[in-house]
Amino acid sequence: MDGRLRLWLVGGLVAVTLPAVGCKVFETNTTPGNPDLPPAPAPAPQQNGGLLQASWRQPKPPAQFRPAEAPTSLPQTRKKGQAFKPETDIAIADVELEAAFDESRSGTDRDRIIDVARQRFQHALQKDPKNKGALLGLAKLYTWAGDRERAVAMYAEALKHHPRDKEVAFALMRTHVRFEDWAGACRACELALSLDPENRTFRKAYGSVLARAERWDESFESLMMVMGESEARTFLGRLLIDTGRLPEGQQQLQAAVQKDPQNETAQRVLAELAEYQQMQQTGGTK
Repeated sequence: MDGRLRLWLVGGLVAVTLPAVGCKVFETNTTPGNPDLPPAPAPAPQQNGGLLQASWRQPKPPAQFRPAEAPTSLPQTRKKGQAFKPETDIAIADVELEAAFDESRSGTDRDRIIDVARQRFQHALQKDPKNKGALLGLAKLYTWAGDRERAVAMYAEALKHHPRDKEVAFALMRTHVRFEDWAGACRACELALSLDPENRTFRKAYGSVLARAERWDESFESLMMVMGESEARTFLGRLLIDTGRLPEGQQQLQAAVQKDPQNETAQRVLAELAEYQQMQQTGGTK
């Protein structure tokens, strides 16, 4: 495969501050077509075009974060011997956490810095158990470290103290995406939308995780609330292809082009998909 068909998760859903889920482009799934998919009309002639940038992306993997420079000095707002304020502990821990995931850092060094950052966040919580920054900092730390159970527990604690905070709910959704827990991601996104029903980013994310949970009809309905039919079908088509369901994805892309002949994204993906399928039939490579 030449790898020229570039597909994403949600766009970007997801980028959010967490690692992206691996792409499975062009791995054919022989599962019969899903009857819940919105019906697509017959395809129309296609033309090539450029790719659309997703408006919602998944979080970048921790290894892609560039380490932040440690501050050369800290605000001198405390007396000698007086403990730092929670906000100061959190600010230092945030810097340490991002630096820990520099891809050039050794595993031993990374673990050491993560432990230091963890202790700073925990120290801030000892001073202020409801501190949102410390709770989310620990949740992010556990997520990046791959500790799903503790990450979700910290978000639950944050929501207990900040039940009306939509950003906490959406951050929890991103963590569920990181661990490919699509049912959990749907629930978290529903909570975020209940707190801000008109948020377009939340709505697109919801459409994406619904699709990943194979709730295709609901996904289409959610996407149609923030975009036109052609764009929604393109969105679904790319997700279907990304999960290995090539025939169904191709059907949605063809429907997108029929609805809007100027849809360059759908045209481009269809052209590259046709080229790939031809290569598979002839056994050729490029």
